[in-house]
Amino acid sequence: MACNNQGSLFGSSDKYIKFLNGDLVAIEGTNTVDRQILNTLRIPYAQLLRGRVVLKAGQVDYLLNHLGLGDNATFLSIAATYDPKSKIEEDNYVQYNFSDDLTKNHYFAQLMILTGNSTHRVPQLYLTNPNANYNVTLDVMVAVIDDVYTYFNDTINQSGMSFTGLELMDIHSYVVGESIVINDKTPKPLVYFRIVNISSIEKSGLILTIDDTSKGTIFLKFKTETDATQAFSLLNYVLENPGVDIDSVVSGNTFDTEAPVITFLTQVGGSGDYIYDYNGASGSFPDTTIGSTFSTSVSLTTFGVGGVLDKNNLLDLLVYSVNDNRDGLISVTGSNLILTGTAGTTYSSVTSSGTYSLGFNISDIAENTTSGIVLNLTITT
Repeated sequence: MACNNQGSLFGSSDKYIKFLNGDLVAIEGTNTVDRQILNTLRIPYAQLLRGRVVLKAGQVDYLLNHLGLGDNATFLSIAATYDPKSKIEEDNYVQYNFSDDLTKNHYFAQLMILTGNSTHRVPQLYLTNPNANYNVTLDVMVAVIDDVYTYFNDTINQSGMSFTGLELMDIHSYVVGESIVINDKTPKPLVYFRIVNISSIEKSGLILTIDDTSKGTIFLKFKTETDATQAFSLLNYVLENPGVDIDSVVSGNTFDTEAPVITFLTQVGGSGDYIYDYNGASGSFPDTTIGSTFSTSVSLTTFGVGGVLDKNNLLDLLVYSVNDNRDGLISVTGSNLILTGTAGTTYSSVTSSGTYSLGFNISDIAENTTSGIVLNLTITT
């Protein structure tokens, strides 16, 4: 049947697209309903390579270095053949990322063709097979328009200013106080950063994007979300404290697991009732290193504004500071507070006497949170 034609691109129904005499044609049943004329198209090349790549089930970030042509390619064609046992249509696709922009995911199913010219070439690709159960076979054709011989020669799956498969322990001080190095597992240096040249660091999923005034934009892709988060925290810490030796901070693959410390005022508003710890004891500036439950009472008449206590008022009346072991002082607003009543109802402000609890939703860069810290409030008139 025509629907099983090996040249068809989309599905095995009575509607599909296939190549016919060099053109792309759309078929419905026995009829040709549309045609894209391609048989007059000519794509020049000086060098041509063919190859076959098998992406194993669940394989992530396979570097397609254009069969050795690297960043020189001006033509790329990939035809995918899926395992006959993979029957779910939604599972049969390939994810790819351009090596010069790892933050954006792209996808194709049966066929992908990319073309360029001598000034705008096809970047190398990282390929991912999202199907955890079945391989996908890729038939690859790559060409280059000219005789460029700057071949890509990288056996560790790194490309230009994009580096993948990283872990927290790959980051080291090169010259303490001056520079940072990212190593591979050999260990062999992949890239160096002068600390003063790092203008910004951003995190998106597994990827850190570093803007360096000397090198430009550099992408670091980590194996896990935890590694990426911890690396983000570590690099920000080094930027704030350039004299720190990274190896002493992450010795033995030590992650930052310490949540920010909340320090309360000794008395509400500096002059009201004392703030007590979980033992019912009061002390100078109690903090969350001694426990997770605290209590006090607040007078609406004395401290309310027009008989109202909103979360920003409560923050000013109760919290002295929030400090993190790496990030230092953390800025907090009323939006970081969770105010609830006895029935579990959440409030933005208090307008009447009663019993309430105040929770704290504060995180450091390493995503350690203050969840579980509670300040029980008795609101009086």
